[in-house]
Amino acid sequence: MEFELVVAAEFAGNFEPRGTAALDGIIAFMTIFAQDLLVFQQTKNISKNDFAIRDGAGVQVAHVETGGSALGRMFAGARQLTVFDGPDNPVIQVKDTMTLGRDRLEILDGPGNPLASLVKRITFFKTRITIDFQGEELEMSGDIWGFDFQVTGAAGVLASVAREWSGVGNALLGKSTYALRLAPSLTIGQRQAVIGSILALDLIREKQKRSS
Repeated sequence: MEFELVVAAEFAGNFEPRGTAALDGIIAFMTIFAQDLLVFQQTKNISKNDFAIRDGAGVQVAHVETGGSALGRMFAGARQLTVFDGPDNPVIQVKDTMTLGRDRLEILDGPGNPLASLVKRITFFKTRITIDFQGEELEMSGDIWGFDFQVTGAAGVLASVAREWSGVGNALLGKSTYALRLAPSLTIGQRQAVIGSILALDLIREKQKRSS
């Protein structure tokens, strides 16, 4: 499958939403919450963990910025990520709460209202990552650190992450790039929680690298 990769004027922070669509009775921009396939393309440098988020055709629909001061990131690493689906329009925030003994990260909506919590536990020498979404426990299962896993809940599989996915151009898939497939039936709140949790893993990975 071939497609033309649209890159002109679509770098992080310089794009506009394109059209609208109805999701759960809410009119949403045809951006991140209207997509069932999202490609996360990391653009990190020494102290930042930024991402471009693209749809299955390679068009950028959102971007992720690292929060906090440059000095703080230098010594403690990235502790906050914010997803923007347009200029000055945050839709998801991820914050590391820096608890002792286990990693706990909070997923918030754009204005900062709590959505979910992600906790990483080590039990019997095995890593277990769970998400508390409005009282429902979701779990990440599979090769989490190898970008090949699922997010599951009582209703089944909510999302899948993979290095490669049918329909995604190989030009987009690299060492720091992965694809997220979301179940079409997910609400906007569930999409926010899942996307935020996937990004939270990058903060945990970064902490593990710094401590190793």
